[in-house]
Order: sequence, then structure tokens, then C-alpha cells
Amino acid sequence: MAAERFAEQLRTLRTTVGNPSFRKMAGRSGRISHTTLHEAAAGTRFPSWETTREFVRACEADEVQWRREWEAAQRPVTVRAVPAGEPAPVDSDFPAEADIQNIVDTGVSAAMSDATDTPGAGRPSVTAPTDRVPEGERALQGVEDSPGAEAKATAARRQRSPWLAAAAVMVVVSVAAVGVIIRERSSRDGSAAAAVSPTPFSDALIAGDSSKFIVDATIPDGTQVRVNSTFLKVWTLANVGKVDWHNRFLARTNPTADADGCKVPDRVPIGDTPPGDKVNISVQVTAPNHPGQCLVSWKMVDEHGQEFFPSRRPVYFMVNVIA
Repeated sequence: MAAERFAEQLRTLRTTVGNPSFRKMAGRSGRISHTTLHEAAAGTRFPSWETTREFVRACEADEVQWRREWEAAQRPVTVRAVPAGEPAPVDSDFPAEADIQNIVDTGVSAAMSDATDTPGAGRPSVTAPTDRVPEGERALQGVEDSPGAEAKATAARRQRSPWLAAAAVMVVVSVAAVGVIIRERSSRDGSAAAAVSPTPFSDALIAGDSSKFIVDATIPDGTQVRVNSTFLKVWTLANVGKVDWHNRFLARTNPTADADGCKVPDRVPIGDTPPGDKVNISVQVTAPNHPGQCLVSWKMVDEHGQEFFPSRRPVYFMVNVIA
């Protein structure tokens, strides 16, 4: 089942990063509950991309790679089971498997050669083979020339010939049709590959833009702070792309949530940062007036609130408030 197979991949990913609790992973995400993350790893149903993305972010894995894994896991898988050591049963009225394979191989090779040849060049004609001796009949030819053996061989040939001819014609017609489609697409787009090339997945608003979290410069996650106290949280980020950062901000992702939690501004400015440089981003925080845990997540945005990296995990801080 696709959900179970993909869940096993997610569990393996979680194990490689130290098996963090689902509550801690939900805290890192800031957008999804620990229950939903647990269901994704349990394989009860196939997770949405949003759920998978937050799971991957919480494990600090490559979202682009996991997008491909998520898409691949949904493709149907066909499994043909044949008992070990036993040939598949064949009706005596049908040609042997080896006979059909010989015809298919010959028809496919000839038709594909015709489909991919350069227009105007000499192409081999595609016809159903009529003088080929199937494997089963080779054995019959080796029998002594006796009236009984000859009669059996003749009967076998008569019985198999209609099926062999029908199978050969169907294979040749099908492959020839594929060749026509390939030629038509090639003439339209210049190449067959151009007609099916996928659009690459990108997680940045601007091509070539990229950021990297470096360190919590102050107040590591889990730090204890007193009720009503004020502290300065600082993160260090790096511009690892090819785009200058100008007029950017860190905006709180849940400005209406936790109304009685930590008090922070809705957004804070990010200093101009050229590619290859690092920048410290600070926010002043006031702890709530009661004990508990406080977590606030932030994303990089422009002056209009548009996210630069919509599929990246947010930066955040998490403190334990004590009396």
C-alpha cells in the first residue's frame, strides 16, 4: 500500500535525525499538529504535500528531493506474481510464450527503427514474419519422419498459425502507431523529449534566491525565562543564493494566535545582505504573565507580506516561561 511504504520512508528520515518527538517536530514547524505528523508516520492514509513538507522541514531535510519522493510514491506499481520454479500456465490452443516473444521482438525492432529513422532515409519495411519457425515447431521438426509424427506436426502448425499471425499483426500495428505519434511530436516541438520535459520544482519566489539558517545567536530553544520578563532573540541567517537581499523582513506566521503568549511585533527588518554574507536578525520579546511554553514562528517576506521561500520551514523561538 502506497501510504504504508511512504510512511516507512518518513519513519526512516525521522530516525536519521535522532527520532525527535512529534510534539517537538510540530513546534519546529509551527504550522501543523503533532497528531497529523504521527498519522503520516503511521501510514493510516497517504499524507498531503503540506503535511509531508512540514514533516520534512521539522527533520531539516531537502524539500525538493522529498517533493520528488512524495510524487513517486503515488505512482501505481504493477506486480505480476509467478510461483518460483513454475512456468505460467498456457492454454494449448495458444502459441507458446517463446513463439510470441520471437514475433514481438522482431515486430518491435522493425517498427521502432521505422519510427525513429530520419525522414527520407531508407527504412526497413515492417511485415508480420511468416517463415519463422517457432521454438515448439523446431522440436517437432526433429522428430523422425514418420506418418504419425508428421501428422502431429501438421496439426500443431494449423492450430497455432492463426494465433501467431493475429499476435504479430497486433504488435506491428500498435508499435507503428507509436512511431507516428513520436514523429508528429518531433516535428511540432523539434524533439520528442521536448514534448514531455517536466517543469522543475522550485521553492523560491525569485530564481537563484536562497537562504540558510546558521545559528540561534541568543536564547536557544528551551531556554527558561521569567514571567513578564523582556529578552532579545537573535538569529543568524546566510544569503547562499545569487540575489541581493533588500527591503526584506521576518514576519510572524501566526500573528493572531497565542494572544496571551509572548508579545512580539508583527514583523522585524532584515538588513541588506549581498550573496555570500550573513546577517543577524533580532526581535524584542516580552514573556507572558503566566508559566508555560511560548513558541513563535517567522518567515522572510517583502514589504507587501509576500513570502520569499513559501515551502521552507520557518525560523522560530521556543522558551519555557517560569514563575
